[in-house]
Amino acid sequence: MSHTSHTHKHDYVIQDSKIGTNEKKTMFVVILTFITMVIEIFYGYVTGSMALLADGWHMASHVGALGISLIAYRLARSQRLNEKFSFGAGKLIPLGGYTSALMLGLVAIFMGVESFERFLNPTKIDFSIAIWVSVLGLIVNLLSALMLKDSHDHHHDHHEHVHDHNHQSALVHVIADAFTSVLAIVALILGKYFGWNWADPVMGIVGSIVILKWAYGLCKGTIWELLDGNSKLIKKDDIINIFSTDPNIEITDLHIWRIAPSAHACEIMIFNNELKGSEFYREKILEKFKIEHLIVEERNCIH
Repeated sequence: MSHTSHTHKHDYVIQDSKIGTNEKKTMFVVILTFITMVIEIFYGYVTGSMALLADGWHMASHVGALGISLIAYRLARSQRLNEKFSFGAGKLIPLGGYTSALMLGLVAIFMGVESFERFLNPTKIDFSIAIWVSVLGLIVNLLSALMLKDSHDHHHDHHEHVHDHNHQSALVHVIADAFTSVLAIVALILGKYFGWNWADPVMGIVGSIVILKWAYGLCKGTIWELLDGNSKLIKKDDIINIFSTDPNIEITDLHIWRIAPSAHACEIMIFNNELKGSEFYREKILEKFKIEHLIVEERNCIH
């Protein structure tokens, strides 16, 4: 007599082809960013530009942060690790994004402090060379952002966006780099043609404040997923409403959370005077929503 296998695997990240694409794009951006970082830091010291130097060190932090994103992808796609964790290794994706966000915040603070010190103690700047290097940095950042944007997750799940927070953090990092490059270029042009040397450190301070705000938003989004916050894609009321027409059904316990960028888990406790069996409720729920890990427990209402 043959038996059907009921083994349930939790390799949601491995099965997600979009994650593999994001990993490859991130690797290319890491290499490109590293080369540009070396050039900017070198010429930042040579020219004496705080805006250019800050942009270079800011880019250095992104090399580290993007490297963390790359490691997170590799670990999350490991078959061995997916077998070790209860719901697979999907949580490593937002963990990579959260770590990158913390690094982004630290760099923003470093930029602000260094720029303020340079404002109080201005130094001579070689504007011409610094401008051209900043333009190079901007071009690289825009190319990196376009590449990551192309692979950014645009598919919908129940009319909502499904975010790969690890990829989102990588995208925010290169956009932040592009933003600081623009500020550096503006500051250097103002310094060269109008003699406003103070614009260089001031732009560094402005950039640090904006980037710190981005880092906070990224931290907020990733930590929600890490702490198993209620899903923002599938609402509790949407599932409750499936059974709202039956007065005999009472839902007393319901949990929905994300276990991977495109995978959800749900546990539900249902009381009913007329037992229908858990499969009845599973079919009703799965008709409306794609939930990879669904546990239904039904009990009799008799007290």
